[in-house]
Amino acid sequence: MNRLTARSVLPIGAAAALVVAAAPGTRYSHGAYLIMYSTAVALGWWRLRTFRGPARGGFIMIMVAETMWLAGDVLYDVLERLVPTLGDVTPSDALWVAGNPILAAGLLRLARRRSAGRLRNGLLDGLTMAIVVAWLFGQYLVLPAAQNQRLSPDVALAALYPLTDVLLFVAVTVLVLSPGAKGGPGRFLIAAVVLELLGDLLESTGPVIFPAISDDTISRFDGILLLGNVLLICTVLHRDAERFADPRPDDRRLHPARVVFLGVALLTFPIMAALVTVSLAGRISLICSAVLLTGLILARFLLVVRDQERTQAILAHQAGHDMLTGLANRPALIARLNTELAQPVGYGPVICYLDLNGFKQVNDRYGHAAGDLVLVEVAGRLTRALRPGDLAARLGGDEFVVLAADATGERDASALVERLRDLIAEPVRDGDREYEIGASIGVAAAADLTGPTADTLLAAADAGMYAEKAARRTLLGATSL
Repeated sequence: MNRLTARSVLPIGAAAALVVAAAPGTRYSHGAYLIMYSTAVALGWWRLRTFRGPARGGFIMIMVAETMWLAGDVLYDVLERLVPTLGDVTPSDALWVAGNPILAAGLLRLARRRSAGRLRNGLLDGLTMAIVVAWLFGQYLVLPAAQNQRLSPDVALAALYPLTDVLLFVAVTVLVLSPGAKGGPGRFLIAAVVLELLGDLLESTGPVIFPAISDDTISRFDGILLLGNVLLICTVLHRDAERFADPRPDDRRLHPARVVFLGVALLTFPIMAALVTVSLAGRISLICSAVLLTGLILARFLLVVRDQERTQAILAHQAGHDMLTGLANRPALIARLNTELAQPVGYGPVICYLDLNGFKQVNDRYGHAAGDLVLVEVAGRLTRALRPGDLAARLGGDEFVVLAADATGERDASALVERLRDLIAEPVRDGDREYEIGASIGVAAAADLTGPTADTLLAAADAGMYAEKAARRTLLGATSL
Protein backbone atom coordinates (compact mmCIF):
# COMPACT_ATOMS: atom_id res chain seq x y z
CA MET A 1 0.00 0.00 0.00
CA ASN A 2 1.33 3.46 -0.79
CA ARG A 3 0.13 7.00 -0.95
CA LEU A 4 -1.80 6.23 -4.14
CA THR A 5 -3.95 3.79 -2.13
CA ALA A 6 -4.90 6.51 0.36
CA ARG A 7 -5.68 8.92 -2.46
CA SER A 8 -7.84 6.30 -4.15
CA VAL A 9 -9.78 5.27 -1.08
CA LEU A 10 -10.64 8.81 0.03
CA PRO A 11 -12.66 9.88 -3.07
CA ILE A 12 -14.55 6.57 -3.09
CA GLY A 13 -15.26 6.98 0.62
CA ALA A 14 -16.48 10.54 0.08
CA ALA A 15 -18.81 9.36 -2.69
CA ALA A 16 -20.21 6.62 -0.45
CA ALA A 17 -20.71 9.16 2.35
CA LEU A 18 -22.69 11.39 -0.02
CA VAL A 19 -24.91 8.44 -0.96
CA VAL A 20 -25.54 7.68 2.71
CA ALA A 21 -26.39 11.32 3.48
CA ALA A 22 -28.53 11.84 0.37
CA ALA A 23 -30.63 8.66 0.62
CA PRO A 24 -30.90 7.85 4.33
CA GLY A 25 -32.63 4.65 5.39
CA THR A 26 -32.59 3.03 1.97
CA ARG A 27 -31.18 -0.39 1.23
CA TYR A 28 -28.72 1.07 -1.28
CA SER A 29 -27.27 3.68 1.06
CA HIS A 30 -26.89 1.18 3.89
CA GLY A 31 -25.21 -1.29 1.54
CA ALA A 32 -22.84 1.42 0.32
CA TYR A 33 -22.04 2.27 3.94
CA LEU A 34 -21.22 -1.31 4.97
CA ILE A 35 -19.27 -2.17 1.79
CA MET A 36 -17.17 1.00 1.95
CA TYR A 37 -16.54 0.74 5.69
CA SER A 38 -15.66 -2.98 5.57
CA THR A 39 -13.31 -2.45 2.62
CA ALA A 40 -11.54 0.44 4.33
CA VAL A 41 -11.08 -1.55 7.56
CA ALA A 42 -9.69 -4.51 5.62
CA LEU A 43 -7.25 -2.26 3.76
CA GLY A 44 -6.14 -0.71 7.03
CA TRP A 45 -5.34 -4.06 8.63
CA TRP A 46 -3.59 -5.22 5.46
CA ARG A 47 -1.39 -2.12 5.50
CA LEU A 48 -0.52 -2.65 9.18
CA ARG A 49 1.09 -6.00 8.35
CA THR A 50 4.13 -4.15 7.01
CA PHE A 51 4.36 -1.54 9.78
CA ARG A 52 7.56 -1.26 11.79
CA GLY A 53 8.70 1.30 14.32
CA PRO A 54 7.04 3.35 17.07
CA ALA A 55 3.88 4.21 15.09
CA ARG A 56 2.70 0.60 14.91
CA GLY A 57 1.16 0.42 18.40
CA GLY A 58 -0.81 3.65 18.04
CA PHE A 59 -2.21 2.75 14.63
CA ILE A 60 -3.14 -0.74 15.80
CA MET A 61 -5.28 0.85 18.52
CA ILE A 62 -6.89 3.10 15.89
CA MET A 63 -7.73 0.08 13.76
CA VAL A 64 -9.08 -1.78 16.82
CA ALA A 65 -11.46 1.14 17.43
CA GLU A 66 -12.55 1.11 13.78
CA THR A 67 -13.13 -2.64 13.90
CA MET A 68 -15.25 -2.31 17.04
CA TRP A 69 -17.41 0.38 15.40
CA LEU A 70 -17.87 -1.77 12.30
CA ALA A 71 -18.71 -4.78 14.46
CA GLY A 72 -21.26 -2.65 16.29
CA ASP A 73 -22.91 -1.71 12.98
CA VAL A 74 -23.05 -5.32 11.79
CA LEU A 75 -24.34 -6.53 15.16
CA TYR A 76 -27.10 -3.91 15.10
CA ASP A 77 -28.21 -5.09 11.65
CA VAL A 78 -28.31 -8.68 12.86
CA LEU A 79 -30.24 -7.80 16.02
CA GLU A 80 -32.66 -5.68 14.02
CA ARG A 81 -33.53 -8.72 11.91
CA LEU A 82 -33.78 -11.11 14.86
CA VAL A 83 -35.51 -8.87 17.41
CA PRO A 84 -38.79 -7.27 16.29
CA THR A 85 -38.53 -4.23 18.56
CA LEU A 86 -35.08 -3.08 19.60
CA GLY A 87 -34.89 -0.76 22.57
CA ASP A 88 -32.97 2.48 22.81
CA VAL A 89 -29.97 0.61 24.25
CA THR A 90 -28.50 -2.40 22.44
CA PRO A 91 -25.32 -4.48 22.74
CA SER A 92 -24.00 -2.51 19.79
CA ASP A 93 -23.83 0.59 21.98
CA ALA A 94 -21.16 -1.10 24.10
CA LEU A 95 -18.96 -1.50 21.01
CA TRP A 96 -19.67 2.04 19.77
CA VAL A 97 -18.97 3.66 23.15
CA ALA A 98 -15.82 1.61 23.79
CA GLY A 99 -14.32 2.68 20.47
CA ASN A 100 -13.73 6.29 21.56
CA PRO A 101 -11.48 5.52 24.58
CA ILE A 102 -9.46 3.07 22.48
CA LEU A 103 -9.07 5.63 19.70
CA ALA A 104 -8.10 8.28 22.26
CA ALA A 105 -5.49 5.91 23.73
CA GLY A 106 -4.06 5.35 20.24
CA LEU A 107 -3.80 9.10 19.60
CA LEU A 108 -2.11 9.68 22.96
CA ARG A 109 0.33 6.86 22.24
CA LEU A 110 1.27 8.47 18.93
CA ALA A 111 1.66 11.85 20.62
CA ARG A 112 3.87 10.37 23.36
CA ARG A 113 6.08 8.62 20.82
CA ARG A 114 6.43 11.78 18.73
CA SER A 115 7.19 14.03 21.68
CA ALA A 116 9.85 11.74 23.27
CA GLY A 117 9.27 12.90 26.84
CA ARG A 118 8.04 16.40 25.94
CA LEU A 119 4.30 15.72 26.18
CA ARG A 120 3.69 17.56 29.47
CA ASN A 121 2.86 20.97 28.00
CA GLY A 122 0.52 19.57 25.36
CA LEU A 123 -1.23 17.43 27.97
CA LEU A 124 -1.84 20.44 30.23
CA ASP A 125 -3.22 22.45 27.30
CA GLY A 126 -5.47 19.56 26.30
CA LEU A 127 -6.83 19.21 29.83
CA THR A 128 -7.44 22.96 29.96
CA MET A 129 -9.66 22.83 26.90
CA ALA A 130 -11.25 19.60 28.10
CA ILE A 131 -12.59 21.31 31.24
CA VAL A 132 -14.38 23.89 29.11
CA VAL A 133 -15.79 21.32 26.68
CA ALA A 134 -16.81 18.97 29.50
CA TRP A 135 -18.73 21.75 31.27
CA LEU A 136 -20.49 22.80 28.06
CA PHE A 137 -21.44 19.19 27.28
CA GLY A 138 -22.62 18.63 30.83
CA GLN A 139 -24.64 21.84 30.93
CA TYR A 140 -26.30 21.60 27.52
CA LEU A 141 -26.29 17.90 26.67
CA VAL A 142 -26.13 15.71 29.76
CA LEU A 143 -28.32 17.75 32.14
CA PRO A 144 -31.16 18.29 29.62
CA ALA A 145 -31.19 14.55 28.88
CA ALA A 146 -31.35 13.63 32.57
CA GLN A 147 -33.64 16.44 33.73
CA ASN A 148 -36.86 15.20 35.31
CA GLN A 149 -35.99 11.61 34.44
CA ARG A 150 -34.98 8.67 36.53
CA LEU A 151 -31.65 7.05 35.95
CA SER A 152 -32.10 4.52 33.17
CA PRO A 153 -29.83 2.86 30.58
CA ASP A 154 -30.86 5.26 27.84
CA VAL A 155 -30.25 8.30 30.08
CA ALA A 156 -26.87 6.89 31.15
CA LEU A 157 -26.01 6.22 27.52
CA ALA A 158 -26.96 9.76 26.53
CA ALA A 159 -24.45 11.00 29.14
CA LEU A 160 -21.77 8.43 28.30
CA TYR A 161 -21.45 9.33 24.62
CA PRO A 162 -20.57 13.01 25.30
CA LEU A 163 -18.11 11.99 28.03
CA THR A 164 -16.21 9.70 25.68
CA ASP A 165 -16.28 12.50 23.10
CA VAL A 166 -14.57 14.76 25.64
CA LEU A 167 -11.90 12.11 26.12
CA LEU A 168 -11.39 11.93 22.36
CA PHE A 169 -11.24 15.74 22.19
CA VAL A 170 -8.46 15.76 24.81
CA ALA A 171 -6.47 13.20 22.85
CA VAL A 172 -6.63 15.04 19.53
CA THR A 173 -5.82 18.36 21.26
CA VAL A 174 -2.73 16.83 22.85
CA LEU A 175 -1.71 15.40 19.48
CA VAL A 176 -2.11 18.79 17.77
CA LEU A 177 -0.13 20.62 20.46
CA SER A 178 2.61 18.00 20.89
CA PRO A 179 5.96 18.36 19.08
CA GLY A 180 6.14 16.94 15.57
CA ALA A 181 5.17 17.70 12.00
CA LYS A 182 1.46 18.27 11.43
CA GLY A 183 1.46 17.52 7.69
CA GLY A 184 1.07 14.22 5.86
CA PRO A 185 -1.10 11.72 7.73
CA GLY A 186 -1.55 14.24 10.54
CA ARG A 187 -3.98 16.28 8.43
CA PHE A 188 -6.07 13.18 7.73
CA LEU A 189 -6.00 12.25 11.39
CA ILE A 190 -7.14 15.62 12.71
CA ALA A 191 -9.86 16.03 10.06
CA ALA A 192 -11.08 12.48 10.75
CA VAL A 193 -11.40 13.02 14.51
CA VAL A 194 -13.24 16.31 13.97
CA LEU A 195 -15.76 14.55 11.73
CA GLU A 196 -16.04 11.66 14.20
CA LEU A 197 -16.81 14.06 17.02
CA LEU A 198 -19.31 16.00 14.95
CA GLY A 199 -21.16 12.94 13.68
CA ASP A 200 -21.14 11.23 17.08
CA LEU A 201 -22.41 14.38 18.77
CA LEU A 202 -25.24 14.82 16.28
CA GLU A 203 -26.35 11.20 16.40
CA SER A 204 -26.18 10.74 20.16
CA THR A 205 -27.67 14.04 21.28
CA GLY A 206 -29.97 14.93 18.38
CA PRO A 207 -32.95 12.90 19.61
CA VAL A 208 -32.52 14.25 23.15
CA ILE A 209 -32.26 17.92 22.19
CA PHE A 210 -34.76 17.70 19.32
CA PRO A 211 -37.34 15.03 20.22
CA ALA A 212 -39.26 15.64 16.99
CA ILE A 213 -36.29 14.87 14.76
CA SER A 214 -36.97 12.04 12.31
CA ASP A 215 -35.02 8.82 12.02
CA ASP A 216 -34.14 9.65 8.40
CA THR A 217 -32.52 12.91 9.47
CA ILE A 218 -30.47 11.09 12.10
CA SER A 219 -29.45 8.51 9.49
CA ARG A 220 -27.99 11.30 7.35
CA PHE A 221 -25.34 11.79 10.03
CA ASP A 222 -24.01 8.32 9.20
CA GLY A 223 -22.48 9.93 6.12
CA ILE A 224 -20.39 12.20 8.35
CA LEU A 225 -19.27 9.24 10.44
CA LEU A 226 -18.42 7.19 7.35
CA LEU A 227 -16.28 9.97 5.91
CA GLY A 228 -14.54 10.38 9.28
CA ASN A 229 -13.85 6.65 9.47
CA VAL A 230 -12.46 6.55 5.93
CA LEU A 231 -10.21 9.52 6.67
CA LEU A 232 -9.01 7.85 9.86
CA ILE A 233 -8.09 4.69 7.98
CA CYS A 234 -6.40 6.80 5.28
CA THR A 235 -3.89 7.87 7.93
CA VAL A 236 -2.83 4.22 8.11
CA LEU A 237 -2.69 3.96 4.31
CA HIS A 238 -0.60 7.11 3.93
CA ARG A 239 2.96 6.45 2.77
CA ASP A 240 4.38 8.50 5.69
CA ALA A 241 2.31 6.75 8.35
CA GLU A 242 5.18 4.58 9.62
CA ARG A 243 7.26 7.71 10.31
CA PHE A 244 4.41 9.65 11.90
CA ALA A 245 5.46 8.73 15.45
CA ASP A 246 9.18 9.24 14.93
CA PRO A 247 10.59 11.66 17.55
CA ARG A 248 10.97 15.17 16.18
CA PRO A 249 13.37 17.96 17.19
CA ASP A 250 12.01 20.10 19.99
CA ASP A 251 10.39 23.22 18.52
CA ARG A 252 10.43 26.05 21.06
CA ARG A 253 8.22 28.32 18.96
CA LEU A 254 4.78 29.12 20.35
CA HIS A 255 2.14 27.16 18.48
CA PRO A 256 -0.70 29.53 17.39
CA ALA A 257 -3.29 26.96 18.44
CA ARG A 258 -2.07 27.24 22.04
CA VAL A 259 -2.90 30.96 22.13
CA VAL A 260 -6.32 30.38 20.58
CA PHE A 261 -7.18 27.44 22.86
CA LEU A 262 -6.07 29.17 26.06
CA GLY A 263 -7.84 32.38 25.04
CA VAL A 264 -11.10 30.51 24.43
CA ALA A 265 -10.72 28.65 27.72
CA LEU A 266 -10.15 31.86 29.68
CA LEU A 267 -13.09 33.68 28.09
CA THR A 268 -15.71 30.92 28.13
CA PHE A 269 -16.58 30.80 31.84
CA PRO A 270 -16.79 34.60 32.41
CA ILE A 271 -18.98 34.96 29.32
CA MET A 272 -21.25 32.10 30.38
CA ALA A 273 -21.55 33.51 33.90
CA ALA A 274 -22.45 36.96 32.58
CA LEU A 275 -24.81 36.09 29.72
CA VAL A 276 -26.49 32.80 30.55
CA THR A 277 -28.78 31.92 33.41
CA VAL A 278 -27.89 28.51 34.81
CA SER A 279 -29.32 26.39 37.56
CA LEU A 280 -27.81 25.99 41.01
CA ALA A 281 -26.11 22.78 39.93
CA GLY A 282 -24.80 24.58 36.86
CA ARG A 283 -23.40 27.43 38.96
CA ILE A 284 -21.65 24.99 41.29
CA SER A 285 -20.16 23.09 38.36
CA LEU A 286 -19.16 26.40 36.78
CA ILE A 287 -17.27 27.48 39.90
CA CYS A 288 -15.54 24.09 40.26
CA SER A 289 -14.59 24.08 36.59
CA ALA A 290 -13.23 27.63 36.84
CA VAL A 291 -11.08 26.61 39.83
CA LEU A 292 -9.69 23.61 37.95
CA LEU A 293 -9.08 25.72 34.86
CA THR A 294 -7.22 28.35 36.88
CA GLY A 295 -5.06 25.67 38.49
CA LEU A 296 -4.10 24.19 35.13
CA ILE A 297 -3.29 27.57 33.61
CA LEU A 298 -1.17 28.53 36.64
CA ALA A 299 0.66 25.19 36.38
CA ARG A 300 1.24 25.86 32.67
CA PHE A 301 2.53 29.36 33.45
CA LEU A 302 4.84 27.99 36.14
CA LEU A 303 6.30 25.46 33.71
CA VAL A 304 6.93 28.19 31.13
CA VAL A 305 8.70 30.35 33.73
CA ARG A 306 10.85 27.44 34.88
CA ASP A 307 11.76 26.55 31.30
CA GLN A 308 12.84 30.15 30.73
CA GLU A 309 14.90 30.12 33.93
CA ARG A 310 16.64 26.90 32.87
CA THR A 311 17.32 28.31 29.42
CA GLN A 312 18.76 31.51 30.89
CA ALA A 313 20.94 29.49 33.27
CA ILE A 314 22.25 27.39 30.39
CA LEU A 315 22.97 30.48 28.29
CA ALA A 316 24.72 32.18 31.21
CA HIS A 317 26.86 29.09 31.79
CA GLN A 318 27.73 28.84 28.10
CA ALA A 319 28.67 32.53 27.98
CA GLY A 320 31.30 32.04 30.67
CA HIS A 321 32.55 28.51 29.97
CA ASP A 322 34.37 26.56 27.30
CA MET A 323 31.98 24.26 25.45
CA LEU A 324 34.35 21.28 25.24
CA THR A 325 35.97 21.18 28.67
CA GLY A 326 33.49 23.06 30.85
CA LEU A 327 36.27 25.30 32.21
CA ALA A 328 35.95 29.07 32.38
CA ASN A 329 36.65 30.88 29.11
CA ARG A 330 38.75 34.03 28.50
CA PRO A 331 36.01 36.61 29.33
CA ALA A 332 35.22 34.82 32.60
CA LEU A 333 38.93 34.65 33.48
CA ILE A 334 39.44 38.35 32.75
CA ALA A 335 36.42 39.27 34.87
CA ARG A 336 37.70 37.19 37.78
CA LEU A 337 41.23 38.66 37.44
CA ASN A 338 39.87 42.21 37.49
CA THR A 339 37.95 41.38 40.67
CA GLU A 340 41.05 39.92 42.38
CA LEU A 341 43.29 42.81 41.28
CA ALA A 342 40.79 45.38 42.56
CA GLN A 343 41.12 43.92 46.07
CA PRO A 344 44.59 42.34 46.26
CA VAL A 345 45.37 40.22 49.30
CA GLY A 346 48.96 39.47 50.39
CA TYR A 347 51.07 38.21 47.50
CA GLY A 348 48.14 38.83 45.20
CA PRO A 349 46.77 36.61 42.43
CA VAL A 350 49.19 34.30 40.62
CA ILE A 351 48.72 33.19 37.02
CA CYS A 352 49.99 29.83 35.70
CA TYR A 353 49.87 29.79 31.88
CA LEU A 354 50.02 26.22 30.49
CA ASP A 355 50.66 25.02 26.95
CA LEU A 356 50.55 21.25 26.33
CA ASN A 357 53.65 19.52 24.92
CA GLY A 358 53.01 16.68 22.51
CA PHE A 359 49.37 17.61 21.90
CA LYS A 360 49.86 18.34 18.19
CA GLN A 361 51.44 14.93 17.66
CA VAL A 362 48.44 13.21 19.32
CA ASN A 363 46.04 15.25 17.22
CA ASP A 364 47.88 14.58 13.94
CA ARG A 365 48.41 10.85 14.54
CA TYR A 366 45.17 9.78 16.19
CA GLY A 367 42.70 12.44 15.06
CA HIS A 368 40.69 15.22 16.64
CA ALA A 369 38.62 12.84 18.76
CA ALA A 370 41.80 11.76 20.57
CA GLY A 371 42.86 15.41 20.89
CA ASP A 372 39.50 16.32 22.43
CA LEU A 373 39.85 13.42 24.87
CA VAL A 374 43.25 14.77 25.97
CA LEU A 375 41.85 18.28 26.46
CA VAL A 376 38.90 17.02 28.51
CA GLU A 377 41.20 14.85 30.66
CA VAL A 378 43.61 17.74 31.29
CA ALA A 379 40.66 19.97 32.23
CA GLY A 380 39.48 17.36 34.71
CA ARG A 381 42.92 17.10 36.28
CA LEU A 382 43.21 20.86 36.64
CA THR A 383 39.76 21.04 38.23
CA ARG A 384 40.66 18.34 40.75
CA ALA A 385 43.91 20.14 41.62
CA LEU A 386 42.24 23.46 42.40
CA ARG A 387 42.15 24.82 45.91
CA PRO A 388 39.18 26.82 47.23
CA GLY A 389 39.22 30.19 45.48
CA ASP A 390 41.29 28.99 42.47
CA LEU A 391 40.01 29.08 38.89
CA ALA A 392 40.93 27.01 35.83
CA ALA A 393 40.27 28.33 32.32
CA ARG A 394 40.85 27.26 28.74
CA LEU A 395 41.87 30.08 26.42
CA GLY A 396 41.70 28.06 23.23
CA GLY A 397 43.55 25.24 21.50
CA ASP A 398 45.77 23.54 24.07
CA GLU A 399 46.34 26.60 26.23
CA PHE A 400 45.08 26.64 29.82
CA VAL A 401 45.35 29.07 32.73
CA VAL A 402 45.15 28.45 36.45
CA LEU A 403 44.45 31.45 38.67
CA ALA A 404 45.58 31.09 42.29
CA ALA A 405 43.80 33.89 44.10
CA ASP A 406 45.35 33.49 47.57
CA ALA A 407 48.94 32.38 46.94
CA THR A 408 51.07 33.25 49.99
CA GLY A 409 54.37 33.78 48.21
CA GLU A 410 56.84 32.68 45.59
CA ARG A 411 57.37 29.30 47.22
CA ASP A 412 53.65 28.61 47.25
CA ALA A 413 53.42 29.57 43.55
CA SER A 414 56.38 27.29 42.68
CA ALA A 415 54.74 24.38 44.53
CA LEU A 416 51.55 24.93 42.53
CA VAL A 417 53.49 24.88 39.26
CA GLU A 418 55.22 21.61 40.11
CA ARG A 419 51.94 20.01 41.16
CA LEU A 420 50.34 21.00 37.86
CA ARG A 421 53.35 19.79 35.90
CA ASP A 422 53.21 16.37 37.59
CA LEU A 423 49.47 16.04 37.02
CA ILE A 424 49.71 16.72 33.29
CA ALA A 425 52.78 14.51 32.83
CA GLU A 426 50.72 11.41 33.69
CA PRO A 427 49.80 9.54 30.45
CA VAL A 428 46.26 9.96 29.17
CA ARG A 429 44.67 6.55 28.68
CA ASP A 430 42.26 5.86 25.83
CA GLY A 431 41.41 2.17 25.94
CA ASP A 432 44.59 0.31 25.04
CA ARG A 433 46.36 3.52 24.04
CA GLU A 434 48.38 5.92 26.15
CA TYR A 435 49.09 9.49 25.07
CA GLU A 436 52.30 10.99 26.46
CA ILE A 437 51.96 14.73 27.03
CA GLY A 438 53.51 17.39 29.21
CA ALA A 439 53.21 21.12 29.79
CA SER A 440 55.29 24.27 29.45
CA ILE A 441 54.21 26.60 32.26
CA GLY A 442 54.77 30.30 32.67
CA VAL A 443 54.10 32.02 35.99
CA ALA A 444 53.31 35.64 36.79
CA ALA A 445 52.41 37.18 40.16
CA ALA A 446 50.68 40.50 40.69
CA ALA A 447 53.19 41.33 43.45
CA ASP A 448 56.05 41.23 40.91
CA LEU A 449 54.49 43.77 38.54
CA THR A 450 54.00 47.50 38.82
CA GLY A 451 50.38 48.48 38.42
CA PRO A 452 49.30 45.03 37.23
CA THR A 453 46.20 44.58 35.08
CA ALA A 454 44.54 41.44 33.81
CA ASP A 455 46.13 41.87 30.39
CA THR A 456 49.65 42.55 31.68
CA LEU A 457 49.49 39.66 34.12
CA LEU A 458 48.40 37.26 31.37
CA ALA A 459 51.01 38.65 29.00
CA ALA A 460 53.78 38.12 31.59
CA ALA A 461 52.69 34.53 32.23
CA ASP A 462 52.40 33.93 28.48
CA ALA A 463 55.94 35.21 27.93
CA GLY A 464 57.23 32.93 30.68
CA MET A 465 55.49 29.95 29.07
CA TYR A 466 57.03 30.69 25.65
CA ALA A 467 60.47 31.10 27.23
CA GLU A 468 60.18 27.67 28.85
CA LYS A 469 58.93 26.14 25.59
CA ALA A 470 61.86 27.67 23.67
CA ALA A 471 64.33 26.35 26.24
CA ARG A 472 62.72 22.91 25.92
CA ARG A 473 63.11 22.96 22.14
CA THR A 474 66.77 23.99 22.50
CA LEU A 475 67.37 21.19 24.97
CA LEU A 476 65.69 18.61 22.72
CA GLY A 477 67.69 19.85 19.77
CA ALA A 478 70.98 19.56 21.67
CA THR A 479 70.02 16.09 22.87
CA SER A 480 69.36 14.89 19.36
CA LEU A 481 72.85 15.94 18.15
